[in-house]
Amino acid sequence: MTDAVVTALREIANRDLYQRNAFHITGLSTGVDRRTTRRRQQHVTAVLEAGADLETSGSTDPDELRLAFDRLLGDPRRRLVDEVFGEWGRPNGDCGCDVPVHQAHDEAVYAHAYAIELLIRPPDPSPDHRIGLLNWWNAAGVRWTEAMAHPQFWQHLRDRVLTLDDWQLAAGAIDQIRGELPATLTGPLLDLATTSDYPAQVAKILERWPVGGDSRQRRLLEAMRTQYERAEDATVALLRRLQQGPHQVDSVINELGRSVLPMFRRLQVFLPSEEHQRTLTLRDDIALVYHNGAVGIANDGWVHDPRITFLFDEAEGYAGSDETRGKIAANRAAAQQLKSQGSFRAQNAAHRQNAPQQWDAEGCGCAIGILVLVALGIFLLIKAFS
Repeated sequence: MTDAVVTALREIANRDLYQRNAFHITGLSTGVDRRTTRRRQQHVTAVLEAGADLETSGSTDPDELRLAFDRLLGDPRRRLVDEVFGEWGRPNGDCGCDVPVHQAHDEAVYAHAYAIELLIRPPDPSPDHRIGLLNWWNAAGVRWTEAMAHPQFWQHLRDRVLTLDDWQLAAGAIDQIRGELPATLTGPLLDLATTSDYPAQVAKILERWPVGGDSRQRRLLEAMRTQYERAEDATVALLRRLQQGPHQVDSVINELGRSVLPMFRRLQVFLPSEEHQRTLTLRDDIALVYHNGAVGIANDGWVHDPRITFLFDEAEGYAGSDETRGKIAANRAAAQQLKSQGSFRAQNAAHRQNAPQQWDAEGCGCAIGILVLVALGIFLLIKAFS
């Protein structure tokens, strides 16, 4: 079973790593004792209930404050986790740390918090902004790496365990923080990788992020698992809908654009199909949706429908493997051959969705029955992939 320390670290590993920190919200120092915390909670509650202005460097939101005080006065393991990402300030002599140790930690916190804030904002196209963003993230990574490398960093946390003096908080909590901290620090980037409207910017920063080393790729794959599953399930559902007939094509293609393509583009940025088989398979499946739409329309007799060209174009554009590209090209050629058999026009062309399979032969002097047999013979070659 995952320990409360590790659980707490994983829960906060997102873009709100610092904004939701209990010490940031309450305005209390990380060294505050329980009695002072309780008194502050009572004061804040009374002021807010009276509708008066609360003098604080933290939040004035009642719900945020309630949750933050509960975190500080509840499980000490969760409080210790918040201390890691709160401001340590100047040593008061209790922990035995040198001033530079606390300073290095706080500079890492400030740099990382500001870097996250910059990345959440809409991107500024100016070169200076892009360079500044990369520099802030690099500085945050370097400063956290340096802070964690100092033995007194960990000694400070051990001293805090002794000071909090709670049976739920064992000395082993420090080893758990040491093992999980790189993942927590990478968490905001992974959160933004799955949610940001500007994934390419996040990907560039994640590629250069110095914390976590070789485990970054594994964590990225874990973070993207839900994106894969949602995109794959949606694509399978769309392929099944196409089996109901060509009347489904327009709605399926619209749904593909709304629900699947945004997830695929995000996956392509972080886990490109040239390097990741699962992304390549999804890419081919998307091509298959377009392909089957084109084949469905053509097999229904509407070979002059302009949607066929569009759908085959899209299918060829998304196809990632040579096998898929080859099958699409073969079926496109078969459809083109059928179209070139004569100058045909489907009756009721303005109502293709429900039109009967009837054709006009214009100026060719051929019997419709013969033309239909030719069409059927050619289209026996056209198969929708399964």
